[in-house]
Amino acid sequence: MKFTMNRRRWLGLSLAGIAGAGALGALFAAPAIGGGGWLGHGGHGERWGQHGGHHFDDGEIRDHVEWMLRGTDASDAQIDEIARIASSTAQELHGLREGARGAHDEITAALGERVDRAALEALRAEHLAAAETASRKLTDALAQAAEILTPAQRKALIERHAKHLEGHGRE
Repeated sequence: MKFTMNRRRWLGLSLAGIAGAGALGALFAAPAIGGGGWLGHGGHGERWGQHGGHHFDDGEIRDHVEWMLRGTDASDAQIDEIARIASSTAQELHGLREGARGAHDEITAALGERVDRAALEALRAEHLAAAETASRKLTDALAQAAEILTPAQRKALIERHAKHLEGHGRE
């Protein structure tokens, strides 16, 4: 069985994994990188930062955060602050994605009649730098969100996320 994954989905999953903190990573994954995480169960073809053909708005992100924090006894103030962090992060990540839109055309041009290895290498380096920037932004957002929750709330969230993963045959 051959497993393939589109580049956006791979980048989204990679960034969430790199950013770590499993459950908190999932908290930001869906609104920030396009439908991954618990709500989206995969990209289903949506673009990064979009769901159903539109960008997540602040209300949708807040709803997602509230859903994710069920069972943690998070206060409205905690939910609002984490939603603000998630919304800001989603906007920043969308901006990074917008900057990379022309990559497909550039790669196609570099693979034209004559393979332009220098151009391919430059694109690779550019994309790695963008992934590093996105990873740093996600890591910072995850740390900010984690600091808003109490240790008991973080533990409840992580346990809930572990149960979610078990339901999908993952550990």
